[in-house]
Amino acid sequence: MKKIPTLLVVAFATLLFALPQIARAQVDPDAPPADPGADVPFDGGISILIATAVGYGITKMKKEKETKEVE
Repeated sequence: MKKIPTLLVVAFATLLFALPQIARAQVDPDAPPADPGADVPFDGGISILIATAVGYGITKMKKEKETKEVE
């Protein structure tokens, strides 16, 4: 297994904790109030989560198949 460089881990952790503070939305005081019935997009990351789960499942199935062939 390859070792992950420490700098990469630190950079990822910094981005993980700093991004919500950087990306926080500011409210415009002159804007009219939002419509409470407005639709909200559902696909904020669900598709990425599903794709990752499918990829993980395929990887696990391949490893399990390899171990059965060896035995």
